[in-house]
Amino acid sequence: MRVLLTRPAGQAEELGAVLSAHGVEWLGEPLLRIVPVPWDPGVLAGRAALLVTSANASRELLRVPSVRRDYPVFAVGPATAAPLQAAGFSNVQAAGGTAVSLIAHIQRHADPQAGRLLHLSGRDIALDLGTGLAPAGFAVDRVVVYRAVAVERLSPGAMHGIAQSRIHAAVFLSARTAAVFCSLIIASGLVDACARMTAVAISRKVAQALQPAGFRQVVVATSPSRDAVLKAILRLGTEDA
Repeated sequence: MRVLLTRPAGQAEELGAVLSAHGVEWLGEPLLRIVPVPWDPGVLAGRAALLVTSANASRELLRVPSVRRDYPVFAVGPATAAPLQAAGFSNVQAAGGTAVSLIAHIQRHADPQAGRLLHLSGRDIALDLGTGLAPAGFAVDRVVVYRAVAVERLSPGAMHGIAQSRIHAAVFLSARTAAVFCSLIIASGLVDACARMTAVAISRKVAQALQPAGFRQVVVATSPSRDAVLKAILRLGTEDA
């Protein structure tokens, strides 16, 4: 089985290495390019806690020279927490993988009277944490630390693999990536070819965004986590064997 990984460069390789260890071939096809956005690290001062909703935001935080490793950090999920924990951050809590679960986790484990929170995010967000946490009395500021730029076309290798049925499944971990893929597939005239492929989506929201591509089937991970996505991919390999 050959799988198309649509994560940005660097992130696809992390999942790809695990797939390779399980005998699954993969092709990286980054559909979003991560571009750092200049921001003032001075905004970190005096925060009760930092909020990060992607591994990209975690990596941008680590670019700050001599950033304190004892900052309390609430991460949307384990994959977002991992770069910080690996860098020695000592107080990182991971929620269940969605912004909704992060809001619930903060409400349970943080004190709104302790001070203002800071959300380090990309330019485009699916859910405003400040709005979600305001009813519980939390004050949240947001600073954009990166933007994700969509590619303009699929690579020749991906288009050939899809057209020739040499790619059996494509993996999607965000609704925006799914939407970009659909627009590129339609523009490339490959919708009919997608009808011979399976998509693996990290959530039902992502699965809904994939509808225009016309996949033969869309498998939704049992939870919004990279481990659940990996298990879904490996199950496909077992079914195809």
